[in-house]
Amino acid sequence: MSTEVFAVINAMAPQKAEQIGADTRLRDELLFDSLRLIELSMALEQHFGLPPLDMGESVDVVTAGDVLTLVQRELG
Repeated sequence: MSTEVFAVINAMAPQKAEQIGADTRLRDELLFDSLRLIELSMALEQHFGLPPLDMGESVDVVTAGDVLTLVQRELG
């Protein structure tokens, strides 16, 4: 599952990474801004069939690992 989530993150990232891991920082390393985070949440919803995610307003989502945790929690 982590490979799929990280692939979606990298596909949506303004600054592509050679490799994304759990500690990769969305804003600092991949240059996500708030609009791009909302677009990422929509891409994750579509890819995994999730209910609407609230990543744009969540201060807890800082790293790719945080995104993975969020997706796993939503999938149950």
